Amino acid sequence: MVMLWLFIVLIVIAAAAVIAVLIIDLRSSGASFTRAPKRLRLPWSRRGNEQVVELPRRLANSASLFQLPAVRQRIRAQRWLHVLLALMLVSALLSAAAIAGRPVRVTERSDALANRDIVLCLDVSTSMVRIDSSVLTTFSEILEDFDGERVGIVAWNSTAQTIVPLTDDYELLRDQLTELGEVLDIDPQNVTFKQQRDYERTFGGTINNSINGSSLAGDGLASCAQAFDNQGLDRSRSIILATDNQVIDPDDEQIYPLPDAVNLLVERKIRLFSIYGADEDQPYQNLLDKTPEESREELKTVTEEQGKGRFYDVEDSGTGGQIVKELEKTEVSALGGRKQTRRTDVPQRLVITLSLVLLGYLGLTTWRRA
Repeated sequence: MVMLWLFIVLIVIAAAAVIAVLIIDLRSSGASFTRAPKRLRLPWSRRGNEQVVELPRRLANSASLFQLPAVRQRIRAQRWLHVLLALMLVSALLSAAAIAGRPVRVTERSDALANRDIVLCLDVSTSMVRIDSSVLTTFSEILEDFDGERVGIVAWNSTAQTIVPLTDDYELLRDQLTELGEVLDIDPQNVTFKQQRDYERTFGGTINNSINGSSLAGDGLASCAQAFDNQGLDRSRSIILATDNQVIDPDDEQIYPLPDAVNLLVERKIRLFSIYGADEDQPYQNLLDKTPEESREELKTVTEEQGKGRFYDVEDSGTGGQIVKELEKTEVSALGGRKQTRRTDVPQRLVITLSLVLLGYLGLTTWRRA
């Protein structure tokens, strides 16, 4: 918080500066004469090396000069320059006052929240390609609020592939999410050779050519449950699942139907947060056992009723923030732990503002005197 006395002093200084500028402008605009130089010998000048200073002196009958367009334009420009300098001075003083008050960001967080493992479980089947960018954006938003949690990324289609094992290296996770977003930024109906190559190179482990199926949500979720290591036995476990649940499995090769996979999570005390998204232009609708509406309803039901988890639509505004709030609220309730208030100094923006204002002020002052 900005110290009140310092803030008041700086406001008074700023107000005095503005008033001084206005008085100067009023005096200059009300003058009816100009000034010509007048010579003055400085008293400290030595004989033989006298210094002479030119002082202004008044000239009569010069009021008509102020009617000249060039003079009026010059005076108007000077006024605006003075106003701008005054505003910049006020901004600089206010920024300095705010910095002196040490602005901070205050957050409350339970110390139990850092003792969590979270797996981001991403469906990268063809039907999800169009909306995977939204899913990845949501994942990125979620990462912004993590501090100490271990996070892993698992992608799946007909089989699963671990992209990033559990880690608290958030920079690595963000880089991976960015890379995944670039690879998935394609139109599945008009894929170039390079896009196809990049997709196969990145997600080659999610395709099993011996399986005649795609988007096997149950097997994918069960594989994500295997991503937790033995070190996490004393840690809270959560899975954030993103899928359209539009399973293509004509030969019934999926080992874990979705309800069975959710039961597996319940047995292992893994909390489930599901994000649903579907491509309305899915070209393989005739191969699906369920309509998009039925797939959504099944995912919602098994998540909320069977798994006692949370369900979200990827198109909902602020999905990432909602997941974080719900996840933290439920985890604090389940894990307990005392809340800690964290204060972080955040003077960066004010310092940048002050620096820019001062540079601008000095630049304008130099230009004005030139």
